[in-house]
Amino acid sequence: MKKVKLLYRLLIFINLATFVLIVTQIFGLVIPDIVNSSQTKNHALGAFNNLILTGLLSVILMGSFKIQQGIKHIIKDGFFNRISELKFRKAGLIFVGFALLRTAYIILARNEFKLNELINSFIMAFLVVLVGMGLLIFSDFIKNGGVIKEENDLTI
Repeated sequence: MKKVKLLYRLLIFINLATFVLIVTQIFGLVIPDIVNSSQTKNHALGAFNNLILTGLLSVILMGSFKIQQGIKHIIKDGFFNRISELKFRKAGLIFVGFALLRTAYIILARNEFKLNELINSFIMAFLVVLVGMGLLIFSDFIKNGGVIKEENDLTI
């Protein structure tokens, strides 16, 4: 349980750092881009390029926060509980959704990427899909383990 608590604390730190990064990005990049929209015509999405990237980062933050909540309930209620299962399932769906949104962004802005950056971006999106699928599978393990635990408790 020590490692789970350490992971929980690490996720709190990462989520807070990501939140600070998002706020900094909004005030340092998004607002100036929208105010000075005439200077960002070299991007495929124009003045909204950094806004979209900040939105994608916010989606990742939501998924990470759901994982943090799931781990919190594992610490609080034990490994096999319904709330953790739902939190990990939502996190998995959010990560898969992020990967689809990121892929759409890559396709829209493909002219801005060099070939190796384009390939790396698609690979990263694929890896995020794998993380999302892993979270969905993990939530099924928690669900099935909870059912087995409940049946075991009834027979004793």
